[in-house]
Amino acid sequence: MEHIEPVEVKENLTELDLEGIDKIAEDAVDFINSGKMDVRAASRWAIHSLEDEWGFPSITALYHKMVERLESNFQAKRELVRYVQMW
Repeated sequence: MEHIEPVEVKENLTELDLEGIDKIAEDAVDFINSGKMDVRAASRWAIHSLEDEWGFPSITALYHKMVERLESNFQAKRELVRYVQMW
């Protein structure tokens, strides 16, 4: 059996982490609002753009930023929230 190292997960996000997450959220929401991607595709793209893509603090911050940025696109916001709840 091959030894596998555990994935490191950040427990606390720095200001730089939050700035990067906000930029990813901004780009993902731009993709949604422009029609280049649907909510699921933009969400997947955003998660894979994170340096710490399996860290729940990063993912939680990302989805909060995406919901904030989808301020006037209620249909996409509702779809994103439903997608996150299923996930």
